[in-house]
Amino acid sequence: MTQPHPPRGCLARSRLCALPGSRGLTLSLALLIQITSLPAAGLKLASCFGDHMVLQRDRPICIWGEGETYTSVKVRFASREAAATVGPDGHWQVVLKPVSRGGPYNLTLSSGARRIALNDILCGDVWLCSGQSNMQMPVKECLPAEQEATLAERPQVRLCTVAKNGSATHQSSADITWRTCTPESARDFSAVGYFFACELLKDRKLARVPIGLIDSSFGGTTCEGWIPPAALAAFSTNELHDSMFGIKPAALYNAMIAPLGQTGLRGVLWYQGESNSAHPDTYPRLFSTLAAEWRKQFDDPQLPFFVVQLPEYVKLWEGYYWPWIREAQAQAVAAVPHSALVPAIGTTDGFNLHPKEKLEIGRRLALRVRHDAYGERIVAGGPVFRDARIEGSAIRVGFDTGGDGLASHSPTGVQGFALAGSDGEYHFAQGRIDHDTVVVQCDAVPAPRTVRYAWTAVPNASLSNKSGLPAAPFRTDQLPCANLEVQKEPVSRRITASTYELSINGDGAITSLVVSGAQFISNQPGMAGGSSIPSFWGPRALANIRDLGPREISCSDDEVTLGLQFQETGMEWGITNRGKDAIRFQLAVAPGVNVSDPTPRGGLILRQGKAMLAIQGVDSVTETATGRTLVTEVAGASARQLAITAGAYRTPSDAAPARQ
Repeated sequence: MTQPHPPRGCLARSRLCALPGSRGLTLSLALLIQITSLPAAGLKLASCFGDHMVLQRDRPICIWGEGETYTSVKVRFASREAAATVGPDGHWQVVLKPVSRGGPYNLTLSSGARRIALNDILCGDVWLCSGQSNMQMPVKECLPAEQEATLAERPQVRLCTVAKNGSATHQSSADITWRTCTPESARDFSAVGYFFACELLKDRKLARVPIGLIDSSFGGTTCEGWIPPAALAAFSTNELHDSMFGIKPAALYNAMIAPLGQTGLRGVLWYQGESNSAHPDTYPRLFSTLAAEWRKQFDDPQLPFFVVQLPEYVKLWEGYYWPWIREAQAQAVAAVPHSALVPAIGTTDGFNLHPKEKLEIGRRLALRVRHDAYGERIVAGGPVFRDARIEGSAIRVGFDTGGDGLASHSPTGVQGFALAGSDGEYHFAQGRIDHDTVVVQCDAVPAPRTVRYAWTAVPNASLSNKSGLPAAPFRTDQLPCANLEVQKEPVSRRITASTYELSINGDGAITSLVVSGAQFISNQPGMAGGSSIPSFWGPRALANIRDLGPREISCSDDEVTLGLQFQETGMEWGITNRGKDAIRFQLAVAPGVNVSDPTPRGGLILRQGKAMLAIQGVDSVTETATGRTLVTEVAGASARQLAITAGAYRTPSDAAPARQ
C-alpha cells in the first residue's frame, strides 16, 4: 500500500550504506544534522525511526521519509514489503500490513544505489509519555528505594527520548533517540513512564509484549504549549498563556509532537496541569482540544489518554491551590471519550512540587491501562462518587466501588469530608462507612446542604476501596474558587544557645539566625531569604531532617546534605555534595547588616548594632535587588565547611574594614 503525499518525514539516526558492489559510506550524526538544512538529495528516514525502536503491533505500520523526486523507494520489514514513489515535495510514505508481537527485526530501505538499515526492532505496544516536569522527572531523582526495586536489564523495554525544544513553526524532524532498557539508560528516563512499564510486565499476559516508551515532556509547560497552532484559534488571547522560559503556545507541539508524524501508539500517559492551575476554568477545553488534535495526527480517533490527577501540594501556585485544577482535570477527562483519570492523591506529603515518590503513580497507571486498554477484569481505580442524599443532620454519600467495597486507612473513621449548610461555610466532618455509602456528619453543621471530599491542597483523606486505591476529590456545590486555607508545614527545628538562636524549616533551610536580639538572615521569600541551594526547579528541599545527637542535625536530599553541629558560642556547617555537578550554598543577609570584604581565607565579619558574627568558608558576597548574599561553592563529589562564631566582639586579624 503506498501513498504519494506522506506526513513530513526527516533524517534518522541510522546507518546509510551502499548496496553490495558500490562504495561504502557511513555518515556521522553531525553530518546528518547538517544535511537536514539542504534540499533532499538522497534517501532519508524520518527521525522517529531508529535502531532498538518498538513499532506498534497489530496495526498498519506507517513508514515515511525523504528522497530524490520521482525515484522509487522499497521498504522491507518482518517479511512485509512495499514500495512508493517520492512525490514532487521530496517526501515518500509506505504503509505495511500489521505485524504481531515479536522481533527483533531489521528494517531496510533502498532507492537506487542508496540503502538504509535499522536493526533490533521489536513489535509491541508503544506509549507516549508527555506533560511537564513530573513526567520529565527521571528515575535517578526518585527515592533510592524505588530505584533499587526497579532498575534492571529489561531487553523487551525500549526507551525513546524526544529532545526538549520549542518552535514557532511546524517541525518535521527532532533529535530523537531510542535505547534498550538498562539500569543506566533507565536512570535518566521518565520515572512515571518507566515505573508504568515495570508494572505492566508483572502481568503474566503482558510479560512477553515488548514495550516502547516515548518521553516527550518538558518541565514548566502549559497545556496550550502542546496544541497545534491552528487549533488555538478557537481560544481568545486571554485564555492562552506562555510556559516557563517564555515558550509560546503551540511551540512544544511544533517541536516535540509534530515530528512523531503518524507513529503508531497504544495510548498516551499525560501528567500535566501544574502550569495551568492558575486558570482552571479553561483547562477542560484545552485538554479536549489537545486530545482531538493528537488523535488526528496519530490517525487514531479512539487513542486512549490516561491522565494523572495532581497529588498533594501545599503552596499556592500563581494564586490558586490545587483542588481547582484537580476538578478541571476530572471535568476534562469526563468530556473526552476513551480517557481515564488516575488520581495521585495519597502518594506524597505535599511539601515538594516534584515528589520523589513516583512508583505508586506508575502502578496506578498500569492498573487503569490493564483494565481499560487490555480489557482485564481487575480493580483498577478507587471509589467513584455516585450521589449524595440529605438525611436529617447528615449526608449519605454513595460510591461506585466496582464490587471491591469501601475502606478507610484511618482508625478514627473516614477522614477528608467537609459539610456546609445554606451559608456555604465548610467545616470538617466525620464519616462512617455503611456498605457502599459513607454517612457524613458534623456538629457545627446541623442542617447540611452540600459536601466536599479531599478538597484542600493537602487533604487528610482516608477513603479507599479494599484494594487500597483512593477515592478522587469531589464536591456537590457550585461555589466559585476560594483560596484561603490553613496549611500544614513540615516539621521544623529551633536551636537555642547562650549566644544565638537558629531556626530551620521543614525543607532544611535556615530561616532565622538571631544574635543578641538582632536578626542576621533575610526573611524574603524563596532564594532571596534564608539559606538555599539553587537548582533548575528552584531551591533544593533538604527535607530529610535527622536529629543525630543533642547538638547535631542533618538535612538531606538524595545528593546533598547540610550537616550542622552546635556549640554554645558558635556552629559548624558542612555541605556535602554527592552529585556530579557543582552547587552553590547561599545565605541571604538581613537588611541593615554590615558585611566585611572577604579575605583570601574566606573570613567575614557581620555586624548589626552590637551583635556580631564571624564566618569562615565564604567564597564571595553578591549584591542582589533584595540585599547581600553569602556564597560558598561546592564542587561535585566534594564537601565544604563553614565555621561560625556568634557574639565575637573582637575583629579577627584577617578581616577587612566593614562595608558601609
